[in-house]
Amino acid sequence: MAVLNRLRELLAPAAPSNAAPSPALATALLLIELSRADFEFSEVEINRIRDLLAGRFGLDGAAVDGLIADAQRKSRDSVSLHDYVQTLNRTLDADGKRELMQMLWQVAWADGRIDKYEEHLLRRLMDLLYIPMSDYVLAREQAATSARA
Repeated sequence: MAVLNRLRELLAPAAPSNAAPSPALATALLLIELSRADFEFSEVEINRIRDLLAGRFGLDGAAVDGLIADAQRKSRDSVSLHDYVQTLNRTLDADGKRELMQMLWQVAWADGRIDKYEEHLLRRLMDLLYIPMSDYVLAREQAATSARA
């Protein structure tokens, strides 16, 4: 009987969490989503994500890897970016959103090219995060220049 109860516990759906994701998790999840947008999750993109998250949030290697693993898990389970975008809209000011857009473009350029699906997601995120077109274009140009250098 104890085995049956344990099996029920394991198979029972988890209670939904009402806690908002942290800004670090929300950022990591958007970067992961962008890296998957072109259906090619490359090592160069994941390394770029690691570097960006470590620099932005001051995390060591183990903490960054844990954050990325959590973001990947949430990304697989999530049907919407709403909670993550909402967290970022609530916690980031205009400068923070510009920095986020630069991070996103750097991930998109990490493999040396921009896929149409990546660009579509970037435009969608620009709208959802209320980022002005001028900031979007500037971030794109800065990332492109860095990628060519």
